Amino acid sequence: MSIDYDDSITKRREVENRRSAIAAEVQTNQEVSVSDLGTKFGLSEVTIRRDLNHLERTGVLQRVHGGARAVSSAKQNSLFNVRILQNNEAKRAIGQAAAALINPGQVIMLDSGTTVLEVAKHIPKSYLKKGDLTIITRSLTIAWEIHKYHPNRLILLGGTYLDTFDDFVGQQVDVALQDMHFHTLFIGTDGVTENRGLTTDNVLEVGIYKNMAKCADRVVVVTDSTKINVDKFQSILPLNAIHTFITNSAPESFVSLLQNQGIEVIMANT
Repeated sequence: MSIDYDDSITKRREVENRRSAIAAEVQTNQEVSVSDLGTKFGLSEVTIRRDLNHLERTGVLQRVHGGARAVSSAKQNSLFNVRILQNNEAKRAIGQAAAALINPGQVIMLDSGTTVLEVAKHIPKSYLKKGDLTIITRSLTIAWEIHKYHPNRLILLGGTYLDTFDDFVGQQVDVALQDMHFHTLFIGTDGVTENRGLTTDNVLEVGIYKNMAKCADRVVVVTDSTKINVDKFQSILPLNAIHTFITNSAPESFVSLLQNQGIEVIMANT
């Protein structure tokens, strides 16, 4: 079981790395042909076309006859947009499973990140259009996604904007959270381990996660399987602060670990 799981993760990471390299090649040259990419990466033209079609769907390049063209250097340079390339099918499934937990009349905190963005995309549009939800976020991208449906209750927490992570940080965010209460907090993570819980490389966010968790009746972690057993620089939340963990796959030992601590585990169907 563990060998199959590890092999699956390794293969997905190889595909992600290959596609990121292809995206970088398109960005560098502005326009490339399928044949040139095949020669450079030692891949068949069928594989290159499949990768280019995938990258076009994520919005970082444009397919043209016989190849691809860069969309914009700024967009492709953004770490946030690079992360959108990674495990996007799993993230969509996770987002759909997480959005199913939302009920009309609730106050929802959507943090930042590409997986949480998928939660926002899968919220029933009728909830948003009728004003049946109050949505709070510190992500410009998520706020933009929600605003398209003209919601009556959308709150964007301001502060210092970090373009790399597409979120607001700083004292202004912490102050705004002091008097807030929400039914459910949806957060992602850069890594999660048994001993250190949720971890990140962004040290500016540490206090914000703890403050958000204090405001929530339910903390829901949404993360794809590549983050499991990954330990980043800074711990942001212990496992005992989590109520629900949604992912696409996980080792049985890790699932048992969470369940033994009373954490609900939901496997998104990909």
